Amino acid sequence: MKNYICPILLCISFLHGYAQDWQDIPIPPSAGLGKVWELQTNVSDDFNYTFKETDTKINFGKGKWFNFYHNFWDGPGTTYWKYNHTSVDGNNLIVRASRWKKRKEDQPKTQSPDKMGLPSKGISAGCVASKYKVKYPVYVEASVSVANIALASDVWLLAPDDTQEIDIIECYGGKEPNNEYFSKFIHLSHHSFIRQPFLDYQPKDRNSWWAKQGVDNWGDYAHNNGDNQYVRIGIHWVSPFHFEYYIDGELVRVLYNNAIATKVNGTWEYTHALANKEGKLAFDGGYQAVKTIAKNENYSFAALRKTSSLSKVNVIDPYSYQRGKGFYKEMDIIINVESQDWHVHDGRTPSTKDLDNPEKNRMKVDWIRVYKPVTEK
Repeated sequence: MKNYICPILLCISFLHGYAQDWQDIPIPPSAGLGKVWELQTNVSDDFNYTFKETDTKINFGKGKWFNFYHNFWDGPGTTYWKYNHTSVDGNNLIVRASRWKKRKEDQPKTQSPDKMGLPSKGISAGCVASKYKVKYPVYVEASVSVANIALASDVWLLAPDDTQEIDIIECYGGKEPNNEYFSKFIHLSHHSFIRQPFLDYQPKDRNSWWAKQGVDNWGDYAHNNGDNQYVRIGIHWVSPFHFEYYIDGELVRVLYNNAIATKVNGTWEYTHALANKEGKLAFDGGYQAVKTIAKNENYSFAALRKTSSLSKVNVIDPYSYQRGKGFYKEMDIIINVESQDWHVHDGRTPSTKDLDNPEKNRMKVDWIRVYKPVTEK
């Protein structure tokens, strides 16, 4: 079936003020046979309004968002999420970062004032969480201009109990300091967690680091000498064991049961994970080891399904942390900037000069749209 947006639904969306910024942009995946895409207005936003920074936790955007994380945690690594680092300027959601000031700390006050034993490296940052949740089958897409500093700019989905996570975009934008390598990529990944004792699986194959031809680093690309550029990035969460990633409308990566297909330099590579003698995931040079089964010019679900049949190692949840159910829980949408511990350990953390530069320390989101497939009438 040809993929299209139902004209009636589009008209309804426009009248409700939710389609101005994306109404002419097709939805990349098909809704399925006999289905059309229906906009989920409670979690979609064009950010064509204003919301000023505030020192208190507040619900904004007609009740869609909170200006903080979805629970009381205030961030990983040397991150301190703050209420007043989030705003909307009439066109974009703006999430900024600054140097954390221990004695003059913004709200909320942290319960961990010496993260990683590096108080001088602390980062105050913005974080936004949706009031309402999403669940498969669903397509979530955002138009994002990442911060041009050595921090992660993120749009992600997370279950309320923090056990299932799908990263829509995770991008370490700024090339300085020491971040030239990682600033070239957008990380397309997910996490399966057990909280006690803490266990974390995420795919770590080389192809999970996605590069775009002509982009030397995403921070400079987004900053564009003061005239921001955006990347559209979306996740089609098809089922508990099936994820599809789209960038600027193009399918670039698919995880399905026991196999992964990734478009690399114009060629689709079909791989499955390898296990060692102990039955654990095998690694090669720090990356998750995979076996390439096929390559072709055009994406083929049949080739991916065949690759999946050749392996017994699941790529969504290989250790069955989710008890064999895959990713089945409702999830919140989270948008934030953060300073992750593994980057800080290796000296990849922004300078105070960069943090003080409003042209570099801001992540901008032009819009976010969410669709679910419904039966065509």
